[in-house]
Amino acid sequence: MRLIQISDTHHSVEHKDFAANCEVIAAAVAARKPDLIINTGDISMNGCICAPDIELARSWHQALGVPVLSVPGNHDVGDRPEIRADQVIDNARINAFNAFAGADRWTHDLPGWRFIGLNAMLFKTGHEQEEAQFEWLRKAVETDAKLAIFMHKPLFIDSIDEGARGYWTVYPEPRRRLLDIIASRDVRLVASGHLHIARELTVGNTTHIWGPASSFVSGDSQEDLGGERRIGFVEYNFDETGFSHAFVFPEGATPLLIDEVGSRIYPKPASKPA
Repeated sequence: MRLIQISDTHHSVEHKDFAANCEVIAAAVAARKPDLIINTGDISMNGCICAPDIELARSWHQALGVPVLSVPGNHDVGDRPEIRADQVIDNARINAFNAFAGADRWTHDLPGWRFIGLNAMLFKTGHEQEEAQFEWLRKAVETDAKLAIFMHKPLFIDSIDEGARGYWTVYPEPRRRLLDIIASRDVRLVASGHLHIARELTVGNTTHIWGPASSFVSGDSQEDLGGERRIGFVEYNFDETGFSHAFVFPEGATPLLIDEVGSRIYPKPASKPA
């Protein structure tokens, strides 16, 4: 089974700065004739405040002509209040994502494998769905199949035991809870996006993949997180015994910088009067 992981497509009805890269990605993906596509989040540019952005992402997915599963990113359903106080994850934003993009958590089975999609934006929020997702995950991993987990924010950058990395990763407490739930299972893959870099690291029997973005990369606005800052996707081939993978960087994709237009696309919220 051929799977392609795309990420951070950032579709927007208003801001077309990176749309050309997404079209290059679409053509390259179509040429590989995958059986399934998984988008690891930030399918939209501003979906948490502009639902039409998510609807546009759905239309783009449908045009690929292949089944697509998605997990939400911070720009789709919001984030923790200390990250973006004016775009906190809530039920309305989750429901809008689910209406246009499907369930924010899901399982998908094939011979020898179970794929699990998680809403990483719930972790350490105290939202009612955070605990519900942990309970759901405990049941989802009750299988003898090998597991591949897909989520937007990665579990870590450099070490599975590292401390908090703020905006960039899942916080240590929910990371540990997740790891405890999957500790006795055969987890072969954890795939994420969010960082707009291509990177991989194997820890034990688990390969961690940070998928590159389909839209833009960051310049000086992003600290050094390792990997390659290039536009592309990840191609996987799964069979009952395991999987192989490769990063694909299509010709014609341009490493456009968010730094140059970020203040227009993502203006900072107005500060409250003292």
